[in-house]
Amino acid sequence: MSKKIVLNAEKREETGRPMRKLVGERIPAIVYGVGMESNVVWVDKNDFIQVFGEAGKNTVVELKIGKEKALNVLIHDFQAEPVSDEIRHVDFLQVNMNEATEAEVPLVFVGESPAVKEKGGTLVKSFDHVVVEALPDDLPSEIEVDLSKIVDFEDHIVVSDIKVGDKVKLLLDEKNTIASVTPPRTDAEMESLDEEVDADVSKVEGAAEDVPEGDENGEKKEEKK
Repeated sequence: MSKKIVLNAEKREETGRPMRKLVGERIPAIVYGVGMESNVVWVDKNDFIQVFGEAGKNTVVELKIGKEKALNVLIHDFQAEPVSDEIRHVDFLQVNMNEATEAEVPLVFVGESPAVKEKGGTLVKSFDHVVVEALPDDLPSEIEVDLSKIVDFEDHIVVSDIKVGDKVKLLLDEKNTIASVTPPRTDAEMESLDEEVDADVSKVEGAAEDVPEGDENGEKKEEKK
């Protein structure tokens, strides 16, 4: 770990619905892990946002709960309000620095594909992150994918093309496609699409003409004798 990222916390006694009134500038959180009892804590909202910006979900954070010994944790998950994006709760996963752990690592696509730039193709990204396994200190913050290797439409980047080093294991089938480029539609294909649309419209119009006279539900009214 090249740089220590520290987040202070304090023990939390309040739980349940009444706790919502006490949140303010603090976020309720839970710390859990294999072989340890769960702890409920508070973290400062602004401090957490800053730390999450640095660490994401795959960099170890030293969580200091009061005067207790700091815990090595990953930001495993958090819940936010759907409209305001206000963070309402955080889950910290304690890790053993000597044991491999799994984490989601974002893919960063760099470079430009000649198949897109020069041949007018459309880039297709099949994954935006991958799951890896490594010791906590060896977890990468991101993994680069070089798109310049996709020169023709037959080219594609698969998992086995990603370079992560000997200390990191990718937990994904090495044959899975990460990125590819589809060729632009030909004039014949575009004309075929137009014909299909016209055919569908005519069918809809015909269906409307076939509806017998009657009420708005298409039910034929009986004539009064």
